[in-house]
Amino acid sequence: MTIPEAKARIFDRLCSQYHKDGEKNVYVEKDTVRKDKDIPEEVFDEALNEFVSDRHRIVRVEISTGRLRLETRGLDYCQDKKNPYR
Repeated sequence: MTIPEAKARIFDRLCSQYHKDGEKNVYVEKDTVRKDKDIPEEVFDEALNEFVSDRHRIVRVEISTGRLRLETRGLDYCQDKKNPYR
């Protein structure tokens, strides 16, 4: 699996959670996302590093708690049913 594929899967998982929770942008544990999307740990970690350094701020990585959620721009893509990583 490539890093761009991992980023697309992570975005899909967070967007699905957003819609499932009645359009509430909740944090999701990073290990839950990795396991749910069957992403190898090394690839997942590199994808998270790219999210952190991404100036577009689509996915928020909370390093201290190990949680993920969509940033405002990510929510816009999600509401439009678009994945910016595909």
